[in-house]
Amino acid sequence: MTRRALRLIPLLLIPLLLLLAGCAAAPPESVTERDTRAACRRQAQAVYRLRHRAQIYSIHDQDAPASGATGLPLPTAGLADRFEQERAISTCIHDTGTGTALKP
Repeated sequence: MTRRALRLIPLLLIPLLLLLAGCAAAPPESVTERDTRAACRRQAQAVYRLRHRAQIYSIHDQDAPASGATGLPLPTAGLADRFEQERAISTCIHDTGTGTALKP
């Protein structure tokens, strides 16, 4: 082999190794982790319902005449609430001490 070919081998192996590392399967989720995650999600949803009761039960008037609304929702609508809920879930999981990580 030439020197040029020998220099190319490491350059070709690095992307191949990265692809193989990405294909590694995640370990299976235990029953405890699944139950912990489900319980934390239920708790976060209950907290959301208590804190945002007015928003949940309000009547949306975007279709009312002279409301001034365009009828299109804002792209950022609900992002803060989603972040708050995900943070509550992750805090709950962390506080249980089961070693469970938040997975989508």
